[in-house]
Amino acid sequence: MAIARTAQVVGTERMGPDTLLLDLLATEPLGFVGGQYLILDSRIVLPSGKAVKRAYSFLTSDAEQIRFQLAVKRVPDGPGSAFVHELEAGTDILFSGPWGKFFPREGASGRTLILATDTGITAALGFLHATRFAPLLPQALLIWLRGSSDYFLPDEFVRKHIPSDCREVRIEVIPAIGHPERVPHARAILRQVMSRGGLAQAFIAGDGAVNQALLDDLVAVGVPVSKDNVESFFNMPKKSA
Repeated sequence: MAIARTAQVVGTERMGPDTLLLDLLATEPLGFVGGQYLILDSRIVLPSGKAVKRAYSFLTSDAEQIRFQLAVKRVPDGPGSAFVHELEAGTDILFSGPWGKFFPREGASGRTLILATDTGITAALGFLHATRFAPLLPQALLIWLRGSSDYFLPDEFVRKHIPSDCREVRIEVIPAIGHPERVPHARAILRQVMSRGGLAQAFIAGDGAVNQALLDDLVAVGVPVSKDNVESFFNMPKKSA
């Protein structure tokens, strides 16, 4: 059973009409690695009896284990994100974690792709800020794909939070979530990346439909990737029997 932990909201900032940036102070060291996430407990229970809990990636560096940030997009009619968007400084939150296997492996080397779609940029930024990833930054390529230029987090905010040693950054608009051309468009971008040289490793976060297609393509060309290299935020791939 997950152990409940506590953090206090010490500040909030609106990042456009539907995104809230939370600045939090934990009561004890978190013990997370960049790329992992927590599960926030809203303490709301639905009529069905199900507790409303939501996963949010650590946005900030794992060099700091007490103070951290989360970015939360408000989902229409979503009780979890609505709860978060009503939080104010001085409020305590309950959460469990850290969770997840989406983080850099110790001792890795070589050209590395981190590709995020949509809200997956939070996991990607946390990943880039992992202490153990620092030696890989000079050979790292970050790609963020989203359906519009004003989606979720401002480009300026994202670029400001990318470590200066990161070799290359691409931020592009692709067809919207669910559009039939979205996956082919993302695959074409991956082919462009691969045409410029091989990858030692790759990590993908965000839209599960895109993630699965790109994972298949990476495996097909011999890049050593597995399900641990993928973090799906929505459009979750169906579990095999």
